[in-house]
Amino acid sequence: MRYSTFLEVNLGLLQDNITKIKRLTKAKLLPMVKADAYGNGLVPVSKFLVEDCEIKTLGCASLGEAVHLFSECPDLSAEVLVFSDNEISNPEVSEAYANFAITPVLHRPSDLETVLTNPAFSKLPIVLKVNTGMNRLGLNLEELSAYAPRLKNRGIKHLLTHFARSSDLLKDGDKTHRQMEEFAQAKKILKDAGVEVKETSVSNSGAIEQKFGLEETYVRPGLMLYGPYSVESRLWDGHQISRFVTKVLKTFTVKKGTPVGYGVNVAPDDGFIAVVPVGYADLSLTHISGADITVNGHKGKIFARVSMDVMFLMFETSVVGKIKEGDTVEIWNNDNRVICGLAESMKTIPYQLMCGVTKRIPRIYKVK
Repeated sequence: MRYSTFLEVNLGLLQDNITKIKRLTKAKLLPMVKADAYGNGLVPVSKFLVEDCEIKTLGCASLGEAVHLFSECPDLSAEVLVFSDNEISNPEVSEAYANFAITPVLHRPSDLETVLTNPAFSKLPIVLKVNTGMNRLGLNLEELSAYAPRLKNRGIKHLLTHFARSSDLLKDGDKTHRQMEEFAQAKKILKDAGVEVKETSVSNSGAIEQKFGLEETYVRPGLMLYGPYSVESRLWDGHQISRFVTKVLKTFTVKKGTPVGYGVNVAPDDGFIAVVPVGYADLSLTHISGADITVNGHKGKIFARVSMDVMFLMFETSVVGKIKEGDTVEIWNNDNRVICGLAESMKTIPYQLMCGVTKRIPRIYKVK
C-alpha cells in the first residue's frame, strides 16, 4: 500500500454525471459497475449509486462480481445483471441466482437452453442478448427465431444488444445504424411469435453521447459515468470522478548521454529529472515512455523504462528550482480532457488507465 500516492474518488462528481446523463434521455439508467466500477471501487460506487442516486439496476461482467457486491452489501436494494461470464451452466455457483437479486444476461443458445429446461430456473427472469453485428456475444437472428416459440409463455424481461462502433461519429447507413435495424428485426421476430418483451436497451456511452437509441427502456452508461468521453469530438463534458495523486520522490539534473534506469536509456539532452513513486505495480502499464505529465504547470515526459515501483519524468533544465522533492503530482485530475489526453499520449485508452490502477494504490472517497 502507498500513503502519499492515492486515487481520490469523488462520489459527488459521480452524482453530477448521473444528473447530466438524465438530462440527455428519459430512459432509465443501468450503470455498468464491472471491473471494480472501472477501477473506482465496486462496493462504494454501487452503494452510492443505489442509495444516493436512486439507481435500481446495475451491470456487472461476471457472476463473481455480483456475488461479491451482495456479500458486502446484503441489503442493497437493486438488481444486478451479469453480462458475460454468467456461470448459468455451472451448478457449483449458479445457485447464487436463487440467493441474491442477480439475473444472468443470456447470450448463447446453451445458456437459454439451461434456463428453459432446468426447473431450478423456472422463475428466473429472461434477459436476452442478441448479436446484431458486433459478433462477440449474443444469439443471432436465426437462433432467436428458433427459440421464439418456446419463449411465448414465459416472455422476455429485457432484450438488449451492444454497439461495436458507437464511439465513431454517427452517419446514416453506418454500422451502428445497421445494428439498430437488426435489433428492430429481433423485436419483430419476437412480436410475430407472440413473445412479450417488457424492456429493451441498446445504448452504451458512445451512443448516449450522440443521443442514439435513447427511445429504448434503458441506457447503459459505462465509461462516461466515470468521466471520460468516448467520441473524440468531446460531446460529453462529464467530470472525471477520480484524481490520481502522487509526489516527487527525488530530483536531479542529467547531462546528455547519461544512462537512466534499467536497460540502455540515455538522456537525449541535458535535462532535469523528477522520480515519481508510481511504477507498473501501481499503474499496470509499462510501455508509456514519452507520455506527457504536468507538474507545477511544467510539462514533462515519462522517460526511460517504467520499473515496478518508480518512473522518471524528464523536463528541460529551465525548471530547476521550480519542481522540488515532495511536490504534488497529479497523474490525472477531475478534468476529463486530462485523462483522455494522457491515454492518447500513452497510446492506450482511458478504460485501461482507470482499470490499471492496482490495489497497491489506496482509494479515498469524498462527496465534494
